[in-house]
Amino acid sequence: MIDKIFGKNKKETSNLAQNKDFEDGVKHIERKEFEPAIESFKRCLKSDSEDSKAFVGLCIAYSGLMDLDTAREYYEELKEKDPYLAAQLANTQAGAIFEDNNDSI
Repeated sequence: MIDKIFGKNKKETSNLAQNKDFEDGVKHIERKEFEPAIESFKRCLKSDSEDSKAFVGLCIAYSGLMDLDTAREYYEELKEKDPYLAAQLANTQAGAIFEDNNDSI
């Protein structure tokens, strides 16, 4: 599921620290370690506040913690930054909670 949303390369960046934080966040999600995943994705956003894939990670991680209000807040930000990626997320099993008639592709 993660690869469907993030793609095979998961993240293209020249910032090695940001890339490591992103990869760590994905690994934490895969292991259902949601709190460390949130920390990793937030570090990505400190480096690049426009990192759409970090917003996807935060949506998934907060959903995993059942903090759906916070997950939805990050999803709304994602829709503003990258509507296409938001629609992709909404069309996955993990993103079904975000689905709106306007979000589907």
